[in-house]
Amino acid sequence: MNLRNLKTYVPAVIYKRGLDYFERDFVEELMENAPNRWHAVVEGTWDYDITVKLTGEETIVSTSCNCPFESDSLCKHEVAVCLAICEAKKEKSSASVDVRAQLKALKKAELLEIFEELLKKQPAVDLYLTEKFSNASGLDEQTARRIIQNSANRASRRGFIEWDRANQAIEGAEEVQEYVDSLQIEQDAEKMICLSLIVIEECSEMMQMADDSGADISSTINESLAKIDKTLAEWPEQLDESTVDHMLELLYPHILFHLKQDIIDVAGDLLQSVLLWNEKGDFADKFYNFIEKVIGSREMQNQSYSYTEEQFRMCQLVILQQAGDQQAIESFCMKHHRYSGIRKAQILQALDAGEFEKVIRLCAESEQLDVKSAGLIQDWKKLRFRAYEGMGNKAGMIDLSYQFALDGEQEYYDKLRSLVAVEDWPKKMEAMLAEMKMRPRCRPLYLGILIDEKRFAELLDYCEKDVAAIEHLHPHLVADYPYEVNEIYTSYIYRLVEPASNRKAYWSACQKINGFQQALGADAAKRLIEELKFMYPKRKAFLDELGKVEGK
Repeated sequence: MNLRNLKTYVPAVIYKRGLDYFERDFVEELMENAPNRWHAVVEGTWDYDITVKLTGEETIVSTSCNCPFESDSLCKHEVAVCLAICEAKKEKSSASVDVRAQLKALKKAELLEIFEELLKKQPAVDLYLTEKFSNASGLDEQTARRIIQNSANRASRRGFIEWDRANQAIEGAEEVQEYVDSLQIEQDAEKMICLSLIVIEECSEMMQMADDSGADISSTINESLAKIDKTLAEWPEQLDESTVDHMLELLYPHILFHLKQDIIDVAGDLLQSVLLWNEKGDFADKFYNFIEKVIGSREMQNQSYSYTEEQFRMCQLVILQQAGDQQAIESFCMKHHRYSGIRKAQILQALDAGEFEKVIRLCAESEQLDVKSAGLIQDWKKLRFRAYEGMGNKAGMIDLSYQFALDGEQEYYDKLRSLVAVEDWPKKMEAMLAEMKMRPRCRPLYLGILIDEKRFAELLDYCEKDVAAIEHLHPHLVADYPYEVNEIYTSYIYRLVEPASNRKAYWSACQKINGFQQALGADAAKRLIEELKFMYPKRKAFLDELGKVEGK
């Protein structure tokens, strides 16, 4: 989309309103905060903040506005700001003053005054000069921090960054990320990691004072984590112990910082990234001991939850598994048996090795240890099912698949049906349906079985108790039970109409009449509409909505 052809992309009514806002000077505080990144405030019912990003001179890359307008189109406030930007660019290009000549004619004090005013109005100029004077060879860590902090400070109001200003707050971080993307990994691998760590750290600090419900800040963090991961994976030099030691020393304070922050799992992600190097050399002891050092840190011990330590212990287990020392693995798993992740890894290893009796024993122990966690109990049962499969234990498989079917799992219902002998299936299914009937959690599977087995009398009985279900189940019932379907569907619509007291509720109820007509025909729908008119003659809005349905 181009600034000069907004009419092509924006609905006429929206463009007209935006033009009206622009012509009435509702656009205020228009500034180019960074090259091709504009911000303005537009007066309206409230003051709205608008950001517009361009590429080149006039191509619109993205826009944002904190008004409630929801559409793929620009809103009227964004249109007004785009028109204002176009006008600002036009005035700038049409200026006939020879700026260079005018500046050369000014005295030093006058030039300084102009520069001070420019620095206040154009933060991009401030950032440019800060970078230029502080580090002529490129962006250093101190300057990167300042750039990120400046954009965060500009976006904050009374020490807090609202959700609709988060994209402005991360502009400095995006500037640093763009600079990192311009570097070459062959010469600048360590610098890329250092600057990415700065972005992550500053954005983590930013999250402490921001509403990040739009995920702008967390997405920026994840992008820099991905950059670190990629840089370490593609490290250009041959790895040796000194290089590994240097990288661990570099990451250690950042890991501790994020353990202390305890907002998102940056510490674990950083550790996972550097562990890629364990596959490129014999550094198992070095990485194992590094993790032990992190776990023993004050920051780790002050954690409220044991999840982070469990995650780090899992990393240690991976290192031992890569080394292939089975005795060390068994000893480690026994020592840290309290962690479900460690037990699960041990069980999966036993499954791969065909040690099915061991799997069953470990699953039984885990079910006792995690008795208060329904999700984990389910995991252990499914792993036990896999062991029964490996052993060919049909009785064990039938017992577990029956339990899973009662929880509404179609996959295990299908397994159950294939496992039970044909002559025993009717009795097993009757028992299962009787239990399913009392369990709301397995309702979709229960209804699916009734349909597949053509047990329509039971399906009708279900609809009589839950009349709303008739809206979706009537195709399976109307042929055999037209009168009953009519009665249930009518009762369902009456239950919607009776408490309704506004047009929206009436409209919603009337939409159900369309489904009623598809199920039972136009004549039945006509009779229902006439009956409703007779029953509610004083509800004018309802009668109006009924008339609309009747006229279709």
